[in-house]
Amino acid sequence: MSDPWALARFQAIAAYVALVPKRGQRRALLEQLAARSWPGPDGEPFTASAETLRAWARRYRVGGLEALRAAPPVCPGPRALTEEEVALFCALKREVPARSLDRLIEIAESMGMIEAGRARRSTVHRALRAQDLSARRPSRAPREDLDRFEAGFPNELWQSDMLEGPLLPDPGRRGGHRRAWLYTFLDDHSRMCLHGRFSFKGDLPALELVFRRSLQKFGKPVRVYYDNGAVYRSGHMRHIVACLGIHGIVFTRVRRPMGHGKIEAFNRLIVSAFLAEIAASTIKTLDALNEAWLAWSDGVYNLRPHGETGEAPRDRWRRRLADVRFADEDKLRDAFLWTENRTPDKSGIFSLFGVDYQVGAALAKKRIEVRYDPENLALVEAWFEDRLVERVQPFVVGRHRRPHPVPGEKVGRPPKPLPVANYLGHLVEKRRAQQFVEPTPQALAEAVAARRAEADAAVFDVLAARMDPAVVDPASIRAFLARFGPWDPARVAEITDTFFALHPTDTHVQVLLGHLNHQLKESSQ
Repeated sequence: MSDPWALARFQAIAAYVALVPKRGQRRALLEQLAARSWPGPDGEPFTASAETLRAWARRYRVGGLEALRAAPPVCPGPRALTEEEVALFCALKREVPARSLDRLIEIAESMGMIEAGRARRSTVHRALRAQDLSARRPSRAPREDLDRFEAGFPNELWQSDMLEGPLLPDPGRRGGHRRAWLYTFLDDHSRMCLHGRFSFKGDLPALELVFRRSLQKFGKPVRVYYDNGAVYRSGHMRHIVACLGIHGIVFTRVRRPMGHGKIEAFNRLIVSAFLAEIAASTIKTLDALNEAWLAWSDGVYNLRPHGETGEAPRDRWRRRLADVRFADEDKLRDAFLWTENRTPDKSGIFSLFGVDYQVGAALAKKRIEVRYDPENLALVEAWFEDRLVERVQPFVVGRHRRPHPVPGEKVGRPPKPLPVANYLGHLVEKRRAQQFVEPTPQALAEAVAARRAEADAAVFDVLAARMDPAVVDPASIRAFLARFGPWDPARVAEITDTFFALHPTDTHVQVLLGHLNHQLKESSQ
């Protein structure tokens, strides 16, 4: 029987849950419901604040009516935080002000700073509010009426965007700094981060490397959805999509990027949950930044239940592994080849990205087309008049000028204090300690297909052993299994034996298959 208070609480939030108000209208509806009173189980009216109603609605979406039951009593023990624990949470908040209550508790527990389950959100919130460290920023709701949409299955739609990253020391200029940029691809249905990579260049090759790795790991999407940036509207991006058989690129409307809402929300999470943590880390290089990014995106974001779907993005994406289409690696390579026109000098030398290559004397002083893989410049192709002439390796690899002398140490700025909680460093060390190579989605899909093929083969053997060889039609049986399977071989054997006890063994194969399909459906209901 349902809990009386659970039913009373659902009555208070029923209008909010049923109407599913759009963003910008939610607060107004919650305020209207909070202004009313509701009859409790004992007949006495009760009221609830807008924040309480919002919390009940969130609990109902995740756990249903059972989640609205009265909370169980707290385990015996101290409920308040000690002064040292309060100081710890305040220090964590001051170190990275963007840390939310949940992230503060997660960092403290995962790094062993506090006992798991000891700190509650409300207690930490009161401690931070007493120090004027916890305040929700007012949000400005859009005035336009926006529709919400979601792709129907994994890989139906991918979204991509570029995000401004941190300043890092420039490896090519001592004392200088360069801005890192992040390209990411997000699956619309599951909200899974497919792949992302920081780069010092916000140009097309950086985007294409991320797109290529996403295709290698997670198969081909039906469509891709981009904003109107020049890197996304390039002719080479259209060439890649056409070569791989992906639907034409869909772009957001000019000056209306709201359709990109999912990846925009993902970018906001990256800013508050990942980029903000860099201030408390020891990251100084692009490689260290990308290692920390993979540890966070794969080990935290993709494994945590999403607030909208209620499922972990990775679990939701893997539900339809059998339907994923993977691109051939050779086609991927050909689609992502870049081309540049060069004219070798009289000795056959030409330059590409500061690296010299030498072709044969037959191509000297002639206009050639150089085709190359941006991810592997150790071998490039020289084409002349639409014909591959030769493949060449770097001729000279080295700096074109002497390195600058090392300047003396600068004095005056105090050293940066050690971080209170290097959360990103903790995630990286945890990922390294696991020493576990996760199977790729393609390997998982191939395993699923292999198990299905094994089950179908077992069913075929059962039927072939019991039927007259003259009526056994392998093609018809396999086509029927592909359409209606998989079937349990033991159950098929039982139904087939019963059927042949009443009918001859040379009965047409389609009659037996239809009977099996009917009986198996009946038994599964």
